[in-house]
Amino acid sequence: MTRNSAQHGLTLVELLVGLATGLVVLLVVSQVMQSFEGQKRTSTGGNDSQTNGAVALYLLEQEIRMAGYGLFGPEGAYCRNGINIYKDGGVVKNAEPFAPARIIDGGAGPDAIVVTRSQAAGDALPLSIVKAMPNPSSIVTVGSDGGLKEGDLFIVGAREGNKVCTLMQLSRSPQDTGNGVNLNHNSGAGSPYNPSNISQTFSDTEAYEIGDVAFVMGDGGMGRRFSVPPDGCDHLVESDPVVQDLDEVTCANSTRMVAQVVDLQAEYGVVDGGVLTWVPATGSWAALDADEILQIRAIRVGVVTRHPQFEKTAVPAAPAPAWMGTATSSLIAANPNYRHRVFETVIPLRNVIWAP
Repeated sequence: MTRNSAQHGLTLVELLVGLATGLVVLLVVSQVMQSFEGQKRTSTGGNDSQTNGAVALYLLEQEIRMAGYGLFGPEGAYCRNGINIYKDGGVVKNAEPFAPARIIDGGAGPDAIVVTRSQAAGDALPLSIVKAMPNPSSIVTVGSDGGLKEGDLFIVGAREGNKVCTLMQLSRSPQDTGNGVNLNHNSGAGSPYNPSNISQTFSDTEAYEIGDVAFVMGDGGMGRRFSVPPDGCDHLVESDPVVQDLDEVTCANSTRMVAQVVDLQAEYGVVDGGVLTWVPATGSWAALDADEILQIRAIRVGVVTRHPQFEKTAVPAAPAPAWMGTATSSLIAANPNYRHRVFETVIPLRNVIWAP
C-alpha cells in the first residue's frame, strides 16, 4: 500500500499574497468611490446653489416689479404727501413718505427690501368716496365695495395726492345702504390697524371729501419684506413690512422662503435729469422724501448663496460685483471652505415708471 504524502491547499505565502492583492484592490476601489462621491457632492452642491439663487432672484423680481400696484392712478401717486399707519397700539408712520419699494441698509450685514403694493384678490381699482368725512374717524362711504371683506386693509386719500393718506382696516363686512357702501373701521379685537381715535393718534389728519378715494390693499398686509436674518439660519425670509429694525427679524418670527441664501444687497436706480445713477440706501437715501421716491425707477439686487457642504481644502472664491461692497466679499473670503455663488439683476419699478 502506497501513501501519498502530497498536501492539497494553499501555502501561507500564497494566502498572504492573495490577501495583499485584495487589500490593494479594495484600497483602489475605495479611493475611486471617495473621489466619485466628492465630485458628486460638489456637482450637487453647485446645482443646489444655482437653483436656490435663481429662485431667490425670481421671487424678488416678481415682487419688486409689482411694487406700487394699486397706489398710483391717472393723476400719479395717491400718497405723495405721506401716510398715517397704526398697528398693535403704536404709530408706525405719522404723515411720513410712502415708498413703493424701499431698501433698509444692513451696514456690514445683509440689506432688506420692503415692497408695498395692493394684495387684493381682484382689481385694485380706487373706490370713490360719495359722502364727506368730517374727520378720518368717520365711516367711509364709497360707491361700491370693491370686493372688500371683513379684515381687509384699505387706504383713504385724494386722487390728486395732495392729502395725507390713512391706512384703515375693515372691522365688519361692507354695508350697502342704498346710497353707498359703508366701510366701518372700528378699533378693537381683530382690527390691529385701527386706533380708537385717529384724530388724536396722528399729528396730521385729513377731512376726506366727496371725490376722494379709498383703494384696496387686501388681507395680506401692507406688502412684503425680504431679508436674510442675522441669526445665521441662511435663508431668504419674508416678514411683516411694518417692522423697521433689522435686528427684530429672525428665522423664528418670519417665513422661510429660499434656503442657502447668506447675503442680500441692493441699490436704488435713480433718474435725475434723464440720467440713471446707482445709489446705496445710505445718507440722504436712507430716509426717503417724496421727491426722492419718485426718482427711484429701479432696484439693483445681489444675492449670495452658500452650499452647506464643508470642503476639506479651500475652494476658489466666487467673485462679487464691486457695487455689492466689501461686506459681501469679506463674507465669502471668511468662509473659504464653502462654495458660494453670486447672482445679480436689475428690476424696474414699472408702476412708478408708468405713472404721470
